Amino acid sequence: MAFVKTPSQFYWARFVLGVAEAGFFPGIIVYFTHWFAQRDRSRALSGLLVAVPLSLALGAPVSLMLLDVHWFGLEGWQWIFIIEGLPAVLLGGIVLACFTDRPRNAKWLTQPERDYLEGVLAAEATAKESTAKISVWQALRLPAVWTLVFGVMIGNSGGYALNFWLPTTVKNLSGGSDQMTLFYSAVYYCCGILSVIISGQTADRTGDRKWHAAGGMIATGIFLICSTIPGQGFGTQMAWLCLTALGAFFWISPFWTLPSLTLTASAAAVATGLINMGANLAGYLGNHVTGWLRTNGFSETQCLHFLAACFVVGGVIISFLRLKPKTA
Repeated sequence: MAFVKTPSQFYWARFVLGVAEAGFFPGIIVYFTHWFAQRDRSRALSGLLVAVPLSLALGAPVSLMLLDVHWFGLEGWQWIFIIEGLPAVLLGGIVLACFTDRPRNAKWLTQPERDYLEGVLAAEATAKESTAKISVWQALRLPAVWTLVFGVMIGNSGGYALNFWLPTTVKNLSGGSDQMTLFYSAVYYCCGILSVIISGQTADRTGDRKWHAAGGMIATGIFLICSTIPGQGFGTQMAWLCLTALGAFFWISPFWTLPSLTLTASAAAVATGLINMGANLAGYLGNHVTGWLRTNGFSETQCLHFLAACFVVGGVIISFLRLKPKTA
């Protein structure tokens, strides 16, 4: 991406980047089922997903600084792609060298630790297979799978657009400088970091994932609507946005444990990929609808109402998901 020179090169590079990126998240979700028991999976995912608000909080100021550098004859925008792409390249090599597919192959665990993990995971897999032996194609016909697909697609339409448009929204509400906008955006994402950690802990402790996901989405929409109440000062609006951040990042890790709770390993892998496709499609839908609203004269408040509606509708859809009584 750093060395494209024409529009066609940009589109092809971005396409290949998307292809390379597409399998990462569903692969990680399935990979975690090889390592973590159901009772620990939300906490494990929260450890991964805390990187999302953290990177969003750090990404903007780091990118802003990189735009001003001109090292070795390269422009700042090129260094953004190079520097922010290098960690993935380096860590990808470390993963290949150090990680194993399953605990049984992990030399950095003791034999009793390997035996314990394999025993717990095997017992869970056996219990799931005996009560719900589902093929891949049967999984794709299950209402639960499509409930998760449409729930995350609609909810994420609000989430992606909110993250994309947040700096513009904060700047319009505060009337402050670009630096203050970055500061307030960082505060928002710091609340998200806290929320990811808390939700993983409480979801595993209570054994509830469905209502953590559905309730988090619905609460996000409600708090976002509250931020648009007329007559409020910016301080109050920012407080509502911080509560919005708590909801917006609260639902994510519990949500992504839901496919593996009810499906067999092979079916869960395919279903997770399909659900992730819905989540990624939301990035296109939410941003483009929000952009269309803004360019066609809709107000800031009306755009935020649209995003809030996405969260609420997504949460309501997930609330109809049927799970077995025992989910912990």
